[in-house]
Amino acid sequence: MFKGVRDATSLIRAARADDVASMQALEKNAAQAYVFSPNHAFCVHLPVRTASEHAQVQRTGIALIVEIWGRPAGFLLVLPIDGRAHILEAAVALAHQKHGCGRRLFAIAETWALQRGFAEMTLTTFRDVPWNAPFYGRLGYSIFEPDEGRQGLRAIIEDEAASGVAQAPRVAMYKILDIPHPRDGR
Repeated sequence: MFKGVRDATSLIRAARADDVASMQALEKNAAQAYVFSPNHAFCVHLPVRTASEHAQVQRTGIALIVEIWGRPAGFLLVLPIDGRAHILEAAVALAHQKHGCGRRLFAIAETWALQRGFAEMTLTTFRDVPWNAPFYGRLGYSIFEPDEGRQGLRAIIEDEAASGVAQAPRVAMYKILDIPHPRDGR
């Protein structure tokens, strides 16, 4: 069980069932950033992750929520797909974007995945949105084409297309998780 990470102003902890409504509101708020990207403005009107999706993640993976000054500011949903840890959703409230919340959530999720024996993390995202694929690339993720051995990921991509998310170019990305080495500080 993930106990949480606290600093002077924030807490990152495992989400609970009673956090779902707050996470859905955060997802809706974070989507407002797409208003400034004309080819992606449709995202403002997309549905948020359902309560059943949140419950599945809490049963099989990890849902992380970051609170700043005691108020929800962002979250990350990770679940096992094809023997890898998959980031199903990441959202940071507009007021807290570009302040490191997302980076911290990703770092904690990657540590969680390593501790559970996952050697790789995957995600799907928009290719041309600066805070999507280019940002994840700076975190060490690379674009790839899922092969036949990744049926779960391919099903997620098909679901995204069916739900209208794929109206703009999307990509799958992966990161090989690096086990820290005590002598070289990695």
